[in-house]
Amino acid sequence: MFRLLLAAVLWAPTAASLYAADYCETNDFADVIQRVDAYAQQQGGDRVLLVADIDNTLLAMDQDLGSDAWFEWQSFLLANEPGSDKLVADDFDGLLEAQGLLFTLGHMHPPQPEIPALVKQAQGLGVKTLLLTSRGPEFRPQTERELTRNGYAFGPTVLPMPGMPTGVFYPYDAQRPESVGLPRAYAEACGLGDPRPVSFGSGVLMTSGQHKGAMLRIALHQSDADIAAVVYVDDHGRHVSRIDDALEDLGMPGAVFHYQREDTNVDRFKYGDKAPVTEAWRRLSKAIEAAFPQAAPVGGGAVEAVPAEARRPVAAGH
Repeated sequence: MFRLLLAAVLWAPTAASLYAADYCETNDFADVIQRVDAYAQQQGGDRVLLVADIDNTLLAMDQDLGSDAWFEWQSFLLANEPGSDKLVADDFDGLLEAQGLLFTLGHMHPPQPEIPALVKQAQGLGVKTLLLTSRGPEFRPQTERELTRNGYAFGPTVLPMPGMPTGVFYPYDAQRPESVGLPRAYAEACGLGDPRPVSFGSGVLMTSGQHKGAMLRIALHQSDADIAAVVYVDDHGRHVSRIDDALEDLGMPGAVFHYQREDTNVDRFKYGDKAPVTEAWRRLSKAIEAAFPQAAPVGGGAVEAVPAEARRPVAAGH
């Protein structure tokens, strides 16, 4: 507690920072919560919004197979080495099917054991929360299961968004993006094309790999909360930069954190031997085919959970 109170003093937003978000890099999630505390002390907790990514931020896979780094690698192979014998699927739909299976079978853990307690501590300040993930709606059951299993509970503090539809829906109209808080010039600068379906529930906005800056702007537009500052945390630098740009365009104060705790594991996988995950996938596939001989090969069928147009055409990073 003393550390948080000290941080509130040391990191109290200056007059200049009230008009732009601070860009920070850290491998300690406590830094994020310290900044939340500082804004809560100044603005009041109920006027602060904590927004967090999931994969490699709040949760990381217990094994390499099915991890964020594995998914990025498989997406790279599909785009650049489609004939590779290391691929688990022939196309992106098949990769999503394989990823869904691995999410179902596997478990996840916080990159730092104390993160759930730190988040709960921030929630105790009265702050609003929102999880912003590139996962698609088809992965909601596994996502909510692992968040709950690891001690996260966002329902009581979720950002109120009475204008947000339920179920699976399109987040914006490409012909009228301004109707959900996306000025046309901003939408064009972000390269937004036709939208893909998303879903919102249990404090989690599942975006199907769409521009996170735009998704946050839509959430803020749909909310009736009086938000005075936003603190965002994500392990992917591109998403952090997009949120940073969105907050700057809105003139919204806050801080964005590039969380790098899992970078060592990501680099180990990226530059390491892929034979273990390749062999693990082959063993799993053979076991499933032996148990269900009449079923379609894993990774070879269509994803049925959402319409075809909802599926991400390129690797988005979870």
